[in-house]
Amino acid sequence: MREALDRATHPISVDARFSPREATQRSPGSDTDRSAPPSAADARPAATLLLLYPAADGSGLVAPLTVRHGALRAHAGEVSLPGGAVDPGDADRSATALREAAEEVGLDAAVAGVRVAGLLDPIWIPVSNYELLPVVATTAVAPALVPQAGEVEAIVELPIARLFEDGAIREELFEVREWRLRAAAYRHADLRIWGATARTLAMFAAVLEEADLL
Repeated sequence: MREALDRATHPISVDARFSPREATQRSPGSDTDRSAPPSAADARPAATLLLLYPAADGSGLVAPLTVRHGALRAHAGEVSLPGGAVDPGDADRSATALREAAEEVGLDAAVAGVRVAGLLDPIWIPVSNYELLPVVATTAVAPALVPQAGEVEAIVELPIARLFEDGAIREELFEVREWRLRAAAYRHADLRIWGATARTLAMFAAVLEEADLL
């Protein structure tokens, strides 16, 4: 995995549909036109963890996703990878991703033998103005994970093979604050995975395809 990430062509090619875009034309002078849009130049640094390990049934690699608690003020009910903003004490973005995974899903990286394999391309999220760097890591066995009460409603294992199945990707409409957006999303079970999480997964799928690791 590390070799595939090291050799990946950057920027990693991803279907443009994974980038959310406005689905409707706003009228001039509307409330959403009054404030200046955020800029990637002043985005707050953040990181997420794409952790890979073998499925318990031996069917292939899986990655844990979190379903955010429905009572949260931001991104309630959305599906995401463990992650968050960089703290002053974090040595680097990998440290941020591992710390956030420990806080959100109880990952003990030392006990689980987690190894950082590499990085994907950063993703700017205009709605929250974060620059998110996906960190890819591996472990030989499924770690013991526990959702953090109040923030994570559930942990769901996504089979990596699902990213390549017919019908796994759909273009859909999403409501975010006052925005109505259109974007491609992955469907798994009853989950709808979109935004930065879907783009991260699409980048990882592209790396696997380029390295012929399907």
